[in-house]
Amino acid sequence: MPLSKDFKSIHHKNWEVYFSQCYPNGAIKFPELANILQLTAAEHADLGAVGFDDLSLYDQSWVMNRMRIEIKELPRFSQDVEVKTWIQELKGFKSTRDFEVSREGKKLLAVTSLWAIFNMKTRRPDMLPFDTSYIEQYPNQHATELANQRIDLSFEVSEIYTKVVQFSDLDIVNHVNNTKYLEWCINYVDPSLILKNKIRAIDLNFIKELSFNDTISIQKGSFDNKIGFKIVKGEQICFACVFELES
Repeated sequence: MPLSKDFKSIHHKNWEVYFSQCYPNGAIKFPELANILQLTAAEHADLGAVGFDDLSLYDQSWVMNRMRIEIKELPRFSQDVEVKTWIQELKGFKSTRDFEVSREGKKLLAVTSLWAIFNMKTRRPDMLPFDTSYIEQYPNQHATELANQRIDLSFEVSEIYTKVVQFSDLDIVNHVNNTKYLEWCINYVDPSLILKNKIRAIDLNFIKELSFNDTISIQKGSFDNKIGFKIVKGEQICFACVFELES
């Protein structure tokens, strides 16, 4: 697609929170929040001529590698929120993208994420095949207090659950969508921690893709006022996330 006349290097998108996106306490579900962020990033990329249609001409797609969500307050049912997003860095096959979610000028959430160009034939990272110098980068504009980071995978596991990847877990790249990993883990978090807004930050690492019919183990451990998860296929850790709790 050609560069849109509406493209701006800092992108704003308004969303309304619907009842089907909310937990019983009226707050938006974390996977639904992640999906809104994903869709906002996709729209910005489309406008900037680096979206799915543009990359698919080269058998490529953006995939998420890491994300950190810092939570002051979760959007709630029927509220209108604004998502602002921009690129901190775009270099080689990787891009750091930040987000702020606000309502009526009040910042509710801050997010930083790391994305990679993924070749859908080789299933490996790949280089952008065209010039993107027209996209302004903001290396000093950080949404979050801490950067997205590699999770220390050495935490001790106390619970293990088994799952088989279903067809409904897949996305257009023919692998498990990033929101699904988060959804699977949340199913093993004490609901009261979510309903009482005790989660202050979430770190997510997407390490290796999962496909239809893969058998996985969801491994859970608690440490330092945090809850950690590892999703493992065979001996390979494919995903990890850590929920930081209110002290």
